[in-house]
Amino acid sequence: MTAPIAYDTVRLLLGSLAATPRGIDRVDLSYARYFFETWAGDCVATLPTPWGVRWYDRQRVLQGLDRLEQLWLENRQSDEDYVLGRIKARLSGKHDRRNHKTREDRQHVFRSASRLLDVLSLKDFSFGGSVVRSVPKNAIYINVGQIGLVIPRILSWLQHRPDVKPVFMLHDVIPLEHPELVSSKSYRAHGKIVDRTARYASGLISSTVAARNAVLNALSLRGRFGIPVEAVPLPVAPVFLADDGPDHELRAYHYFVVCGTIELRKNHLLLLNVWRELVRRRGQHAPKLVIIGSPGWGAEPVLRTLEQSNLLHGCVIFARGLSSPALRRLIVHAKALLMPSFAEGFGLPIIEALAVGTPVIASDLPAHREIAGDLAIYRDPTDGPGWLAAICMFADGDGRAAEMRRRVAAYQPATWGQYFLRIERFLKTFEQP
Repeated sequence: MTAPIAYDTVRLLLGSLAATPRGIDRVDLSYARYFFETWAGDCVATLPTPWGVRWYDRQRVLQGLDRLEQLWLENRQSDEDYVLGRIKARLSGKHDRRNHKTREDRQHVFRSASRLLDVLSLKDFSFGGSVVRSVPKNAIYINVGQIGLVIPRILSWLQHRPDVKPVFMLHDVIPLEHPELVSSKSYRAHGKIVDRTARYASGLISSTVAARNAVLNALSLRGRFGIPVEAVPLPVAPVFLADDGPDHELRAYHYFVVCGTIELRKNHLLLLNVWRELVRRRGQHAPKLVIIGSPGWGAEPVLRTLEQSNLLHGCVIFARGLSSPALRRLIVHAKALLMPSFAEGFGLPIIEALAVGTPVIASDLPAHREIAGDLAIYRDPTDGPGWLAAICMFADGDGRAAEMRRRVAAYQPATWGQYFLRIERFLKTFEQP
């Protein structure tokens, strides 16, 4: 008999606050779609409310997922994305020096609140739900979003349900390994995540062997040993496999892309220094850099540099709120995707770029080599001259760059179907006889 699933939806609910999904949001959405649409056993969603944690049935959850995709514009055609239109205008040489930051930030707050209320006001949705202690017997509790592990009350019900087997996805333990790269708040929160994983988890899912080893080491320091782990690389979201044809405007421009939250760990400042040198050497013939992401902790130096540097203004473009279909189209026509992070447990933009045939220049990290192998160019994240040389190679399209592009074009990305076959086999080991 197939075990019931109790799926944690905290991250998906909070995801409605954002105009577009982050990489982990797309992963969480794919997981939720898989369980609520195809799982052979019962499947319910758990969600904290002002009256405690409640669970909701399949129909209500699927309504919420449909609405969330609408809010995220995941079903919108890329040529309808106004952010992509603004990027194209900048790539063509049209500049707008007006500072919209304060107005956009204020509008973002109002939009976020209304989006959350939109999801919560769905027909048949209520905060009542069913008491979480009545989750089906012998269920497997799946927590992919990780956020809920910070809050004790979200997991406390597990103390009263020893029949429920919790399986968590821990993305990495970077805040504990590199506290200098994160805020003190993030460091403390991640410590709580690992503490509660050590206390509650029956099993773990990891995206790389490198991340698995780091997580197991952190757990061993807390006295937890022998926990089963399934390490399987994440596939790309289906939208990155949907070919909507060439974009003749983007194909005419010479640009590189970096995707991800703008934070200290992502090392955007290295790229800004590289682009200063590119502009000094090549002037108006320098390729452009498109930075896609929302500001996070440590973003101020990057944003301040972009605001104040006349040298960079014409060739570095910062945008956020790009829909996934538009992001795919932008990456398709880039000279290369850049990933200069100081630390990563995976690197979703790398496989998204490879899936659409775009070369990658990435920092030389175990997780990056594990997922990209010989299909990327690797440089130390502190090696500015090395990054400059690799970027110039792809900008000029010399022989090595052309060969790399041919090899990347033959890349066959893993599918979610293949991925979930492994996850399903792993979860079956927790089913009760």
